[in-house]
Amino acid sequence: MRKLLVTLALAGTLCIPSVVFAEASWYGSLRSGLEFSDGNTSVVDIGSRWGIKGSAEAGEGLTAVYRFEHKISTADASMPGGRLAYVGLSGGFGSLTAGQIWSASYNSVGAITDNSWWTGSSQTSARHGNVISYAFSNDLMSLQMDANYGGPAGDDTDPNNDLQKAEFGLSINVGEIGKIAVAHTDDKYSYDNNMTADNDADDTSWRTKTNTIAGQVSVAGLRVYVGSQKEKAVGAPAGNNSATDIADKEQKTTFFGSSGSLGDTGISYLFQWRDIKDDHKPWMLGLYKSLGGGASLNIEHANNDDDSPDATYVFLAVGF
Repeated sequence: MRKLLVTLALAGTLCIPSVVFAEASWYGSLRSGLEFSDGNTSVVDIGSRWGIKGSAEAGEGLTAVYRFEHKISTADASMPGGRLAYVGLSGGFGSLTAGQIWSASYNSVGAITDNSWWTGSSQTSARHGNVISYAFSNDLMSLQMDANYGGPAGDDTDPNNDLQKAEFGLSINVGEIGKIAVAHTDDKYSYDNNMTADNDADDTSWRTKTNTIAGQVSVAGLRVYVGSQKEKAVGAPAGNNSATDIADKEQKTTFFGSSGSLGDTGISYLFQWRDIKDDHKPWMLGLYKSLGGGASLNIEHANNDDDSPDATYVFLAVGF
């Protein structure tokens, strides 16, 4: 009887029209290895994830697109949180999406200044939710504009639940050898990011405006980039006296990096250096060896100066 039920269930599954699955694709990356830091050794996950994405013809020259992506921890088999979740429409006008997406600042500047597997940083907002986003691209340029509607830190009970953050990103291709990108973020509710006197994330919030510019050049397999970012606190919310000390304070960051291949070894490298004025000068170095079949062996070392302990990661990554 049990075998009969299994057979009937399988037959029912196979009867589902194949068009249901035709435009959807599963993907993911499992990454696990060792962390050596401050005299300790740990088994850690290095940003594993799985997802599904696809599209469907919507008529009138429009295509409906969708994507869902979730974190996976190979260290303990848990699923700690979501990464992406959006639906949208695309056509000759570009694309319009709603949900949690890669931010405009990350898609423009972050694509240049953050190419590591784990230890690098672009100091942009990477992904954000409660967003309506418009994007357009052609052979010359890519443009994206995001509007975040929701309370601070995703709190939809906030009485000022309206436009909380706006982002703009523009990337322009320079022939076939490079690109220049700019990004602007206006964040109405911005929490502690090393700009307060006591570094306490729970004491206040304030408005920040961030401008970033970066450029890269790629010649003969060698890629070099530079970038600069200025973040300015433009005042605290009304009635919040504890934020007075950071009003109109600026934080400046300089980026530099390069990547390429180490001769005929089949090993590629990535070097990134980040100087935050009056703070620290962290750098990272990564070595990567493709093993074929979507697998790679990777080593990354992060030198964080006095900000946090140095750390070295040795990990295997398998994509599917």
